[in-house]
Amino acid sequence: MENQVTDSSEERTFQYQSSLPSLPVPALHESLKKYLDSVRPFLNQEEYQRTQDIVKRFENGIGKELQQKLLQRAKVKRNWLEEWWLNVAYLDARFSTQIYYNFGGPGPYIEHYWPLKEGSQIERASITTWLTLKFWELIRTEKLPVNKSDNIPLDMNQFQMLFCTCKIPGIAQDSIVNYFRTESEGNFPTSKRDATVNLRGQVWLP
Repeated sequence: MENQVTDSSEERTFQYQSSLPSLPVPALHESLKKYLDSVRPFLNQEEYQRTQDIVKRFENGIGKELQQKLLQRAKVKRNWLEEWWLNVAYLDARFSTQIYYNFGGPGPYIEHYWPLKEGSQIERASITTWLTLKFWELIRTEKLPVNKSDNIPLDMNQFQMLFCTCKIPGIAQDSIVNYFRTESEGNFPTSKRDATVNLRGQVWLP
């Protein structure tokens, strides 16, 4: 965890968000090549040749029109894919989120876990909660270092969705609400930053 903290004089977690470039639309030929590469291991030579022919017709036909529509969409949206991906991958599906989808992953404290030990469930749950809250504080105060690739800042928006976010069930499509605010953005309702505890079938609220 100590390696996750930045000095207060250094760059802030979300300071580059407004200056990041828009998501580019990949070239049609590049997308189709990747598609062919992905299906190649599953097809015999005859099936692959037939697939290549279909892809070629698509590239020279309606594919051009669809590519232009993507380029037009990219002109008015910073991320032309984000809304579609969120809806199709997470909000439109009528399956249980907890079973079929994973909204998160291992926390930054995974390196601090110790070997298996009986009778330590409460102890481990406590330290996991504490470390999670410390990570929340890093994001809230914008002291989490900016992820970079070759010293180029990457999008940190997903970190603002880690906490104080809720998926609201809907009939045809679910929706997501997020109440998280950094310190510079101001306060948010105290009830939106509570934690609940489940113990032996009992739910404990703050």
